[in-house]
Amino acid sequence: MAAKHPAEIFFSSKHPITTFLKMQFVGIEDEKLTVELEAPEAFDDGSGASRTHSGLAGLVLDTVMGGAVMGKLEKIVPIATAGLTTQHMRRAKVGEKLRCTARYQGVHVDMAHMTGELVSRETGELLSIATGSFMIGTRAVPLGPRV
Repeated sequence: MAAKHPAEIFFSSKHPITTFLKMQFVGIEDEKLTVELEAPEAFDDGSGASRTHSGLAGLVLDTVMGGAVMGKLEKIVPIATAGLTTQHMRRAKVGEKLRCTARYQGVHVDMAHMTGELVSRETGELLSIATGSFMIGTRAVPLGPRV
């Protein structure tokens, strides 16, 4: 039996985020990790329009991009989000089935660079995009000189 990919282990673990959001590992192909989930009611923005708070997209993109970084590491070490930029076209609807992909762009000076997309599984409509940088391991040197 083939060993599980580290990202698959992460998204099937009892980590509080993956338990709450119920993300499901779909696979990895050409440096791109794919995860699916359903937009939970707990993220309803309270407007009465059954749409989620934009923080859901940011949380999902950050988590999936971080999981993709973990999948690229030869040895599992702590990582931390150093930078995250998101752009939202529209918010997910409560209960909407979503697909999130994260693509590994490369590593420079212990900083992994990623891009991600959140789409509606039913229509393929792009909901949000993101770029992120993730610090690999810990260092005493401030971020500024390394970026």
